[in-house]
Amino acid sequence: MRVSDLIVGLLVLLGAAALYSAASTFPPIPGQQYGADVFPTLTAAGLAACGFILCAGAVRAGPFPLAQATWIREPGALPRALATIALTAAYLVLAPLLGFIPAASLVLAGLFLLVRVPLKVAVPVALATALLTWWAFAHGLRVPLPRGFIEGYL
Repeated sequence: MRVSDLIVGLLVLLGAAALYSAASTFPPIPGQQYGADVFPTLTAAGLAACGFILCAGAVRAGPFPLAQATWIREPGALPRALATIALTAAYLVLAPLLGFIPAASLVLAGLFLLVRVPLKVAVPVALATALLTWWAFAHGLRVPLPRGFIEGYL
């Protein structure tokens, strides 16, 4: 499906506004110059910049149909779209039980296989991505992620 960059840009701007609005309600952290709102606020600023760039590009490019849904006619498109939603729901169920690393690895491997990445590439890349993401959140941002059954090993 191809959607006008103007629509996508406006949706990104709307998401940035919602993220900024939510981040502004976070309480300050005592004894620190910055609080829990810093990362989401910076993310909202980045999203807003991307939204403005998309909107400006769409206005410069001129008229474009709002949407052209050609992908839906491709064989297997609808099952792949539904599988993406199912894998996202599976993560929500599996993460508390298995922990972030195994759940994210399984879901990412499933998504890679969905877009026809070879198994010998999908599995190690999914595992490495899950480990790197866990490390960034747990050590870099100090945000705990579900540990599941591997609690004692980390």
